[in-house]
This record gives sequence, structure tokens and C-alpha cells, in this order.
Amino acid sequence: MIKNKFILLAVLPLLLFPLSGCSSIAKGVTEAVLERKGEDSRQCEIAGAEFDGVTQSIEAQEIHPKKVTKVLMVHGISTHLPGYSNRFQKKLYDTLNLNKTDEIVKTIRLDSDEIEWGDEDHVLGELHITRHMNDEQTRELIFYELTWSPITTPQKESLAADSANTEGLPRSNLNGSLKSFMNATVPDMLIYNGNGYEKITKAIEESVCWMLADDWDTLPESGAHSCAAWKGSTFASILQDDHFFVTHSLGSRITIDTIQNFASRKTTPNKNMRQSEIARKVRQKEFTVFMMANQLPLLQMGRNAPDVPEDQAAYCSAGGKYGEQRVMKKMNIVAFSDPNDILSYPIPTNFAQEYIDSRICPSVVNVSLNVAPEQDVFGTFSFANPALAHNGYIEDDRVITLIANGMHRNRPSPLIEKSCKWMKIEGLPAKTAKPSGDS
Repeated sequence: MIKNKFILLAVLPLLLFPLSGCSSIAKGVTEAVLERKGEDSRQCEIAGAEFDGVTQSIEAQEIHPKKVTKVLMVHGISTHLPGYSNRFQKKLYDTLNLNKTDEIVKTIRLDSDEIEWGDEDHVLGELHITRHMNDEQTRELIFYELTWSPITTPQKESLAADSANTEGLPRSNLNGSLKSFMNATVPDMLIYNGNGYEKITKAIEESVCWMLADDWDTLPESGAHSCAAWKGSTFASILQDDHFFVTHSLGSRITIDTIQNFASRKTTPNKNMRQSEIARKVRQKEFTVFMMANQLPLLQMGRNAPDVPEDQAAYCSAGGKYGEQRVMKKMNIVAFSDPNDILSYPIPTNFAQEYIDSRICPSVVNVSLNVAPEQDVFGTFSFANPALAHNGYIEDDRVITLIANGMHRNRPSPLIEKSCKWMKIEGLPAKTAKPSGDS
């Protein structure tokens, strides 16, 4: 018993340091004490229907040359700076064989006339937009990186003195690091569920509008703009283009909330167009959101069910009674979670039916995988770096491959076929009886 307590006390800092933001220190100590080099034993399980990735959209441009593939990235908790997704983007483009990048980077400071600003500065974050092609310039992807941290930063600054610990008794090093981590991250959740909800969802809405409404040539190159007021926001390419979302952590909840708001308000992002025509086009489309470190179940706590739960057949099936009232044809949700990530969750069975608005026609695929390798600690218990488990999705080859290629029986990725098990979930017919041996 005493031995076990000693081991726990010795390893406890290794469990806590990664969450403190001191990941480099923790990594060095962890590697020195715990890691055993060898074959990659990380597991991966996929449960859900087949789904397309970005590749299928890119390849379709060979047949439909006017089509453009568009990807919107939404970050989660903690303060982020523009460029936070650079490593993810580089790995994605490498997988997609998109080797050329436009030298122009367009930066829009988001604004909206639907916010009652008062005397405060109009701060909704920034949208960095880049354009990428293959060597032959026959395939095109536009990437939209949203940074909404500026919305919460002013309120979080009130905790800066506490993090600095300039008043009262000094903290121990470990506890001080943990407190700084808490002050940098937890307030984002509290602000989002409090007085920051309107602005943060409006930032997503504006970003979605820019993705749907404008082509590369019609986007502003810089400045503060509202999508609805921009002359280039024509929504002319909605039907021909393909649209994907990539989210991390809290970004999963924010994105789904924003899309559900479209259903509840029965509005579209641009008042200058005939809303019924825009809505008609969106109703014909499928969208896909890839959720890394998904938090939908956690952040559903304390919330009521959506306006229209458990009625997907009426809205989403062919010939459904309320088909004209749905928002889109289908929302593919691919939720990535690591069982050792203390801040991510798989989506439970029936969660989509009960807690996601039926009018967005959700279809869920769960991907459970070990992002961080598990290590054996003196033969007593196992350990996985929780910081890597939460933040490592964006550089995990299996995650990148699934986002890029999707999952199909007739076109499996060698990496996914080798490292992941797939339980395909679909409607099944009646069991086929075996033919009788009698003739």
C-alpha cells in the first residue's frame, strides 16, 4: 500500500504538468521515466456509416471545373492566435496533394449590424482565408481559419493578476501552473454560456456566410466587414461548391449551436438576397463537420432539448412531411475522441435524435482512438499524456487521413485499414434465410 502511494505521488506531477501548459517540461520528464519505444499499439475504432472526406470533393472538380472545396476551421478553449491551424493545414494539403498556395492571404475583421454594440469596439474575431491548388491547377481548396478568442480575451484579463499571484501568499510551482491553465481555459466555456454567446455564435455565422456567399475573387482582401453588407456576397455558388467544418474542443458546440440557430430563426446570413431562394439551395446540400476532441455531450449539460428533437424522418427522409422546413439535406458529424482525453466525449447512441435539432438532419460517426500512446508505469498502472490526448488530433495521421479521404468499404485508406476497426452502422434488411439442403 505504501509502495503504491509512493508511485502515485511520484507520477502525479506527470499527470498534472501537461494540463498546466508546461507540456515541454512534462514531455521531457515523461519520456525519461515512462516511454518505451516500440511498435505503435494505439487503437482506433470507427462506428457509423460511410462518409466522404475532402478528397471526394477535390476529385469531383475534374468533372465539374467550377466547383470549389471550402473548409472552415473553428478553435476551442484557450487563447488562440491567427495561424493556430498551420500545422494541421500543412498535413492536410500534403495528403490532398495540394502543393501550391496563393501568395495572397485575405484577412477579414468580422463585424455584424445585428449586434447591439453601444460604445464598445466591434470585435468578433478574425477570418484568415487562404487558397490552395495542385500542380496542374485543376483542383482548388479555400481554407477559412476563424479566430474568435478576441471576444473573450477582455474578460479573461481580469484574472491576469490571479495568474501572476502578486497578492497574498505565493503558490507552489505546480499549483501556480494549474491555476494559470484554469484561468486561461475555463473562462471561455463560462463566457460562451453567459454573456459571450451571442457574439461568439455571430462570429461563426459571419464566417459561414463568407464561406457560402463569396468566391475567392469577390472576397475583400482586408478590413472590417459584415458579410451581409458586402457587395460580393451573392451566394451564387452555393449549389456547386462543397463545404466542410473542422472544429476542436468547444468549437464543436459553438458550430452546432450556430447551425441550429439558423433552423430556429428561419433566417439566412444575407438579408440582401431572397431568403427563400437561399434556403431552398441550402436544403439540397450535405455538409460535414469533423469534430476533434468533441464536447457535445459535456456542453449539453444544463440545456433544454432543441426546438425539434426526435423527428428526423419527417424532415429528412425522401418525401418527408416537413421536408421543406429542414435546414439542409444532411449534416454528417464525424466525432473524434480519445478515451484518455479528459475533455472529449464520444456521441452516445440516440444523442443526435434527442439533443440535435432534427431540421439539420444529423448523421453521426464516432471515431474513438488513442491519440496519445499509453505507457506502463512500473507495472502498476497505465498512463497517457492528457495534453497530447487533447491537443494531438490536429497532427495525428489517422485523423488527417479520415478528414481527407473519408471512409468507404470499396476505397479504404491503407493506413486506416491497417490501424482502425470499423463497425458500419446502417439500416439492415430482414435476415436472409440460408437455402435448404433439400432439393
